[in-house]
Amino acid sequence: PEHALRYRIADEYLDVVKGLWDSWEGDAFVRNKATGQFFDPQKLHTLDHHGDFFKVAGPLNIGRTPQGRPIVFQAGASDDGKRLAAKHADAIFTHHDTFDEARAFWHDVKSQLKQHGRREDELHIFQGVSVIVGKDGDDVEQQYQTTAALVSINDALNYLGRYFEHHDFSQYPLDEAFPDIGELGKNSFRSTTDEIKRNARERNLTLRQVALEAASPRPRFSGTPEQVADGLQQWFEGYAADGFIIQGGTPDTFPRFVDQVVPLLQARGLFRTEYPGTTLRESLGLAQPVNQFTKQ
Repeated sequence: PEHALRYRIADEYLDVVKGLWDSWEGDAFVRNKATGQFFDPQKLHTLDHHGDFFKVAGPLNIGRTPQGRPIVFQAGASDDGKRLAAKHADAIFTHHDTFDEARAFWHDVKSQLKQHGRREDELHIFQGVSVIVGKDGDDVEQQYQTTAALVSINDALNYLGRYFEHHDFSQYPLDEAFPDIGELGKNSFRSTTDEIKRNARERNLTLRQVALEAASPRPRFSGTPEQVADGLQQWFEGYAADGFIIQGGTPDTFPRFVDQVVPLLQARGLFRTEYPGTTLRESLGLAQPVNQFTKQ
């Protein structure tokens, strides 16, 4: 379906799913052996949804999860995506290359929450960031080059093509300007494809350069453990992110980050030293949602 229509469907779909998740109140299952009562029928709710795209009676045939509802993540930075997230999501997975872009995105999404009766702390924005942790600049550069060398130009072209509805970029000259492909990509990864085309145009990049940058981008957060921690702290305290999803190019990225960067963040009071509960919702610091059928 067309981009805007997909989001209309997603909006109603999430209304349905949340309604089904709220079928049972948290204490609906009595399980009273003495009286023989298994559940309290007053705490079971039928959805009876009739919309433009879905007709669902309900109720769900399983009880309410201990965290109220599963966590809803949204990914995407288009206007439609941000509106959907502001209404429905508990968290957003996104990616921005600069602090200013990330901060503008953070404020844009957070400003839309109020119209849905939500507080800023009810939606967390996670920036996906690649990191390289090294002893010094030479070590960092060596790690990057090792990773980049694993990507062939054919792999890079295929990777780039998936953003543009699996377009075949191998048909174009590699060392000429990024081709004019019109509106291709607007119905898939719209925010990403818009950024790729804009970046290629403004920097006069060749197709080869665009493909290799897309497939093996140079991490923004790279350097010594202190430098990586400083960068993450700036974004977090500067309202550019509520948290981060760490991406790595090699298997030792994560052990390096955990062993060398996390202790610095903990010492600065920026990262927990123990888990606050047993559910993902508790780990993310999100309050348990109120059942829509019991909301006053």
